[in-house]
Amino acid sequence: HVQLFTHIYQLKLIPPTGYINENILTYDFSVGKHSFNLLAGHSIQATRWDKNEASKQGFATDNIYEMDGGTMNDHVTGSAEESSLQSFFGRLNYNYGGRYLLEMNVRHDGSSRMPKAHRYATFPSFSGAWIMTNEKFMENVKFLHSLKLRGSWGKLGNQEIGNYAYAATLAASGSYYFGDSKQIGMKTAKIPNENIKWETTTITDFGFDAAFWGGKINVTFDWYEKNTSDILMKLAMPGIFLGSLDAPYQNAGKVRNRGWELAANYFDQKGDWAWQAGFSLSGVKNEITDMKGVEDISNNTINREGEAIGSYYGLKAIGIYRTQADLDRVNANGQKILQNNQEPQLGDIMYEDIDNNGNINDADRTVIGNPFPKMQYSFNLGFSYKDFDVNTFWQGIAGVYRYNWDETTISNGGNKTSRWLDRWSESNPDGSMPRLGGTINNNYSSFWLTKGDYLRLKNLEIGYTFRQREFLTKLGVQSLRLYLAGTNLLTFTSLDDYDPEKLSTDSRNDVHPNTRTYSFGVNVKF
Repeated sequence: HVQLFTHIYQLKLIPPTGYINENILTYDFSVGKHSFNLLAGHSIQATRWDKNEASKQGFATDNIYEMDGGTMNDHVTGSAEESSLQSFFGRLNYNYGGRYLLEMNVRHDGSSRMPKAHRYATFPSFSGAWIMTNEKFMENVKFLHSLKLRGSWGKLGNQEIGNYAYAATLAASGSYYFGDSKQIGMKTAKIPNENIKWETTTITDFGFDAAFWGGKINVTFDWYEKNTSDILMKLAMPGIFLGSLDAPYQNAGKVRNRGWELAANYFDQKGDWAWQAGFSLSGVKNEITDMKGVEDISNNTINREGEAIGSYYGLKAIGIYRTQADLDRVNANGQKILQNNQEPQLGDIMYEDIDNNGNINDADRTVIGNPFPKMQYSFNLGFSYKDFDVNTFWQGIAGVYRYNWDETTISNGGNKTSRWLDRWSESNPDGSMPRLGGTINNNYSSFWLTKGDYLRLKNLEIGYTFRQREFLTKLGVQSLRLYLAGTNLLTFTSLDDYDPEKLSTDSRNDVHPNTRTYSFGVNVKF
């Protein structure tokens, strides 16, 4: 009799080990109105990962936890990785009379993830500020409580690419027999690049902080430009050079983020009444400035010079075929326009012939948008009267489009939104949706981009505080506050089927939306 045991026991041991050593020296001194703070330091850290795995089958029961209890298919693997990072750093802070502030920093970092020729890199930074309201000529400006003008410039480094990207490594693979002896084959594990170096981000920032009328109104403004160069990335390469391997890391990209941020807050109190309000606005433009002339297309998005990261890449929709004149349209060369070499039908989505060859296909794809909003904003409103208080927080975005992939196809037995009730048909030639059954309508195109602007009541809290009450004093309680709170209570958006706060990559609406919650709480102060 043969008894087959299918129970499997697997053991994994991946214990990381490492150390960190930091040494910092500081020195402060003053000379008259000049104040100095000096700092110098050194840091070194190292980590090692030892990965050991073993598995075996043929256990009689699941209650055996020793490898010797198995009878077949034993499998053992192991690997190890090491990384280390060493840093030398220093800082100088200078203050003159509480009016002029200066800070200088420098780091010299070395990473084992970089080849010896580029292992170390230096990253300096500078910042300065002028507190104008501490000047004598500002003493009579009564409405201005404080004003600080500031600016900064600095560099940061990035070496997060994993270990051994510059080194040629081998992997055991493809065992074979030579005579009666089993041999272990070796193959190239990856394509190395011995010329990679640190990715660098340079940030320039100018702004001011101001307070008016005794600090009742506070305003902060920043303008910044963030340039990331020598981006560590894997550019697409012809398969003839790669075979089954991934493309190597290389310093191949530059990205610029240029934006601004404005925030203001107001608070006042009169008698038993107190109120506060505030808002923040921000905008940023993201642009790829260099990719060595290579375009990276993936999942209907593109990284292309002159465009934003992850721009939507598809056909440009210009309407729906509704009349015979639409079907007879021609391109700039006078050619009748086909769609995938087929005659379009009434009710199909109409696309722009980008390459002017008379046929709509993948060659007509272009940038049709990007996931970056033109502006993000939030504001808070609140008031209190005696022991009663109300506070609200609102947030939103403007100038953004989301791709609505779920609307593009009708699957057998699948359900769709009521929007499809207004599809094109002979009896509804002005329908807002295309006809059913047209596969060309499923193409990734601007037709399915939906404006994703929204305004949401993110938080609402209503509370009442009991203070110095006799029954509380007997319990040793100074105050007791009861409150009701809610999140995501109201949302104003044209996205009537989806959560507008979802990730821009969630084109299929797979991520669970933000939930509306209600809560009751008690705060007790003894």
